[in-house]
Amino acid sequence: MTKNIVIQAIKSLVLDWVGEILYFPIWWYTLGLKRIFLFVWNSIKNANRNLALGLMFKHMFSPMFGQYDKQGRAISFFMRFILIIFRLIAFVFMLIFYIIVLIFWICLPILVTWGLITNFTEIWKQ
Repeated sequence: MTKNIVIQAIKSLVLDWVGEILYFPIWWYTLGLKRIFLFVWNSIKNANRNLALGLMFKHMFSPMFGQYDKQGRAISFFMRFILIIFRLIAFVFMLIFYIIVLIFWICLPILVTWGLITNFTEIWKQ
């Protein structure tokens, strides 16, 4: 009786393992891709919010610290202009990074499969 339970457990584990391996590519390109895309989208939105680019553009021509004279307005404009340039550069770098993460997610199983096939064919040739 115990032999049948052990054999059934092993069969169940092997079938579950094979099912997980066969389901992996489906999950990777459906639910996994959706999750990584939502992560990238939310990260880009958070980067925009944290850098306050929209707020900086909105208040580009308003004076800082209540300085309504010409010098205060000029200093405020150029200071915000410099801040916008650096924050925009930071945002572009973050955007490029997150796009690379998304492309890496899409290409990783293909590259791993290609590498495995290449290595196994090299082994068989020898």
